[in-house]
Amino acid sequence: MVPDSAAPLLPTSSCPPLQARAPRAAAAGRHPIDRLLLAPPALQGALLALVSRDTRQLLLSDAQRLSHFPASPIVTLSWFHDVDMGLVDADTGWRPFGARMMISGSFSRPLATWSPTSGRGYMACFPPDAAQALFGLDLAAVQDRFVPAHTVLAPEWQPFLDALLEASDDAAALRVLEDHLGRRWRSVQGRPSERPSLREMGRHWVQRLAWKAHGWRSTHSARQVERRIKSFSGRSLREWQSLTRTEGLFFAARDRYENGQPFDWATLALDEGFSDQAHLSRVTRQVCGFPPTEFADRYIEDESFWIYRLWV
Repeated sequence: MVPDSAAPLLPTSSCPPLQARAPRAAAAGRHPIDRLLLAPPALQGALLALVSRDTRQLLLSDAQRLSHFPASPIVTLSWFHDVDMGLVDADTGWRPFGARMMISGSFSRPLATWSPTSGRGYMACFPPDAAQALFGLDLAAVQDRFVPAHTVLAPEWQPFLDALLEASDDAAALRVLEDHLGRRWRSVQGRPSERPSLREMGRHWVQRLAWKAHGWRSTHSARQVERRIKSFSGRSLREWQSLTRTEGLFFAARDRYENGQPFDWATLALDEGFSDQAHLSRVTRQVCGFPPTEFADRYIEDESFWIYRLWV
């Protein structure tokens, strides 16, 4: 799980281990500026959200500059200002991306990023089929990896990438996305789209994929359908279903936390479609990298889990 770039491995003396913990950051009454902006009307069904994070005014420790992300079906276009971002691997350490704009496909396992300084960054999040239609992406070619955007997008997209880098704030970045993608989305879509909530995005995508598989079964063998799904989406239907199974669990657990209720993992497992608590624990480790109770503690306390608090 390394970026596709020629950037060399750098010494990891400052990069903390993946399991390092650090409290949620605060400095002089300020908190990291983490924002989640939903899609404007012209991009509904195409853009799930624009995520921004700006920590330039904060003094963060090495561990506080870690960011943990879950396994996810989402395709992201990320770009960075004043920061050298890269992936952290448990075996090889930190490796910078080597580019300011990166595209990543779906990830079948959790990952973490780190940078040696504070800075500003964005993630534009797309459903896989929308990213495929908009950008002509080969989903299988970008899954489980970060790729410099200019290497996988046609040259015609360079003005769009330049405009995103030049956007001065969140509102400007959202306008660039709408100006450059809105008309194209209308032309490739051809009809209004049902826009799922963030809570249901993963399940919505898997349901749509299952319907495609159902239609293909009338003219193709089961093996051919499986190959076609994998060619279309980059993964098998079973892999997608496993990847999105914990989506409802996250939101149900958050609701319990906000209502002051204890986490009853056995009950949550049955409510969210797991066979038992052990099954829930295995899948949670696969998606987040931590067992349920430790994940809940980190969600509440750790700075590096900011994306979970923002999204869930």
